[in-house]
Amino acid sequence: MSSVSGSLVAQKKYIAHDDSGETVVQAVKDYSEEDNIFSKLVKSVLVQDDELVHTTALDPDRKKLRLYTGKFIRNINIEVLDVFGGSVDHPKDSVRSWLEETGNSVHLNTKEWIIKDMLIFAEGDKFIPFDVKESERIIRLSPFVYDVRIIPQRIKNNPDSVDVLVYVQDKWTINGSASIQPSQKNGSVSLSDLNFLGFGNQCKAGLAVDHNLPHGWDWNASYSINNIERTFLSSTVNYASDQFHEQYGVSIGRDFFSPIIDWAGGIAQDWVNTRYPEYLNPSGLVETVRYNQQDYWLGYAFDFRKVDSTKENQNKFNIAGRITRTVYSQKPILDSVDQFQNNTFFLGRIGFANRTFYEDQYVFGLGVTEDIPLVQMIALLFGFDEGSNSSRPYYGIKTGYSLHDDSLGYLYGGFQFGAFQSGGKWLNRSVLLDILYFSNLNAIGNWKWRYYIGSNYSYSFDPLSPQDILNINNGSGLRGFSDNYLKGTKRQLLNYEGDFFSPLKLVGFKLAIIMFADFGMISSNDRSMFTSKVFQGYGVGFRIQNEHLIFPSFQFMFGFYPNIYQADGVHYALFHESTTYYQFNKFQFSSPTIVSVQ
Repeated sequence: MSSVSGSLVAQKKYIAHDDSGETVVQAVKDYSEEDNIFSKLVKSVLVQDDELVHTTALDPDRKKLRLYTGKFIRNINIEVLDVFGGSVDHPKDSVRSWLEETGNSVHLNTKEWIIKDMLIFAEGDKFIPFDVKESERIIRLSPFVYDVRIIPQRIKNNPDSVDVLVYVQDKWTINGSASIQPSQKNGSVSLSDLNFLGFGNQCKAGLAVDHNLPHGWDWNASYSINNIERTFLSSTVNYASDQFHEQYGVSIGRDFFSPIIDWAGGIAQDWVNTRYPEYLNPSGLVETVRYNQQDYWLGYAFDFRKVDSTKENQNKFNIAGRITRTVYSQKPILDSVDQFQNNTFFLGRIGFANRTFYEDQYVFGLGVTEDIPLVQMIALLFGFDEGSNSSRPYYGIKTGYSLHDDSLGYLYGGFQFGAFQSGGKWLNRSVLLDILYFSNLNAIGNWKWRYYIGSNYSYSFDPLSPQDILNINNGSGLRGFSDNYLKGTKRQLLNYEGDFFSPLKLVGFKLAIIMFADFGMISSNDRSMFTSKVFQGYGVGFRIQNEHLIFPSFQFMFGFYPNIYQADGVHYALFHESTTYYQFNKFQFSSPTIVSVQ
């Protein structure tokens, strides 16, 4: 934290002493202070992004958490802030426009006891700085929370105790969409709320009307209850149907969401009816598949060393087991590879992970506090697929390592390998090698910028199903690129991106300018990767988002592809995306899973 804070302070000084002349940003700001109706309108909707310029601690005691170590917590006071206006660092700030004021008036804030139940400490416990920082991180994981600050407060004439103040700022969590095509008599509508009535539960529903559907319409719905009785267990009931599939099920469980917990696990039951599956048998006949699947898993985390409760307490070793049972009530007539046999898959994991976090901004977001994982991790997988026609063992390994340096930036590397074994041969082999680097946040006047370099090697030998075959389309390789005929089993990618963050925001929406360069090679098992053409993609675009809303970011991009496969193909593309291209492995142990290249 000290390095991050120091960097931000340095940035603030740099901006404060920038004597390069009046910038466009300052000109706009000066105009907004003039006494006329247009300048007042500019001031209400277009303001400087204070989060990009500086971050100021609300209370000096915030920087001295360790001074309160061991004191007894007398009271915990929760204050949930509106979506717009004040922030966790400046809770007394007011809204800047009537639009923000209207949004606050119709938003139902999260119930205070919901936030209190997410704390890993309680009144009467001893104050431990690690528990405070970990509670903040856990609360930030919630989709309805924008940010959180936990602040110790001295008690006069009571040096052995401390009060704790928790500031939480909500997000706008209601989202919906509607579309209609009168000429084709089609339409759809959807609605979701990730904080239903302020209780932290998720409710989603959608309806599609289409004369091509068997019943003329289809629908989907789900409801999730989170953190049941302070256990962090979540339960979901869901149903979904479309022209090709129908699926419904129920589940309950929790992951190893924090390195301090001992037990995790889950139970799930799903029923699936695939009306017109993508699976195409050798005769060319598309058939129907129906099955139900039960999924159970349980894991235990522990540490051999004696735990000091006043320091960072985390369980580093992890063992887990999973049983997945699939029973088919209707199978294809022809199935040459036994893909649709009744089977029970047993999968075990033995792992080690040392996981900590540091806080940063403008990594994958546009100003929201982000918890970046620093981990050394290895997991060994042992499985057995017991089928009605054939059985086979499975072996796998997953590793990951990341580090952060104040002057160099963040670096992650990971390797994964997994395969089944049958008749002395390795089958369905999957190899994955990932590298991701991103720089620290740099300053150009009032703007900030950061760059990213990523590399990925994937190998899917003798893929079992069509979705395991590799391509280099869009998020799987070159952004904006699409060639459905260019497929293979070996893929090598190299990607670069530079993001430039504007110091202005419009009605809470922030802007980043993006430049990218993507390179990809793809080949089959019988050809060397080095004989493949190096496909290229270059582009520029922008990303806009208001992170106080749950709406995804909007990225509008222009791409240029100089050496596409088809001679008469299109070398240019205008496209949009709703997520950032780069993501990192959060190293969070959950239910054991086999290695997948997708």
